Amino acid sequence: MKFEWKYEWLPVGAIALVFVGTLLLYGRLPDPMPIHWNLAGQPDNFADRAYGAFLLPLTAAGVYLLMLVIPHLDPRRASYERFAGTYRILRSGIVLFMVFMQLVTFYSVLRGGNMLNSNLVILAVGLLFVLLGNYMPRVRSNWFVGIRTPWTLSNEKVWRKTHQLGGRLFVLTGVLLMASMVLPPSYSMAVILGSVVTCALIPIIYSYWVYRQVHNESEAAT
Repeated sequence: MKFEWKYEWLPVGAIALVFVGTLLLYGRLPDPMPIHWNLAGQPDNFADRAYGAFLLPLTAAGVYLLMLVIPHLDPRRASYERFAGTYRILRSGIVLFMVFMQLVTFYSVLRGGNMLNSNLVILAVGLLFVLLGNYMPRVRSNWFVGIRTPWTLSNEKVWRKTHQLGGRLFVLTGVLLMASMVLPPSYSMAVILGSVVTCALIPIIYSYWVYRQVHNESEAAT
């Protein structure tokens, strides 16, 4: 996959803007600065201001660069050309998610009290799940991106069917996460944990089940 500026202006611009914004606001940030919050939105871990301010921008830049390099490291690098547009969208979406989380962090620490707006975090995660789910069925077999189990990596049909199911589950999980914002905290947490765990486990089990079906069909044909 070639690097083309016409496709990369959004993630690169977002990373550049978040670095500039962090530098401009740096003097107003608390020291130490909260870098983790509990389920109630209260800060429970702190770090020095430089670490807290630049952790997410540096992570976003690092993930972006890593995702540029991954296609060249993958033994199945030719597959990336078959979903190049999808890969760019996923790359941009992940970067924008981290940039948004930086904005949420700054909103929390600059308004006083350091309380995190949990609904903003849930909204961002939910939208990310919806984005990933919508484009997951377009991802082709590779070693780094998608639902990678021994069974999906060994058979194209298993890969395709697993990602079709996984895509629907990711979208459903994203919708449930966003819907949980209107529920009482105890119910909200149950919905979040239940939907995420289900979304993670079902595609793994399903990929094995499809693999066994394909294997049995192959044996029957011979």
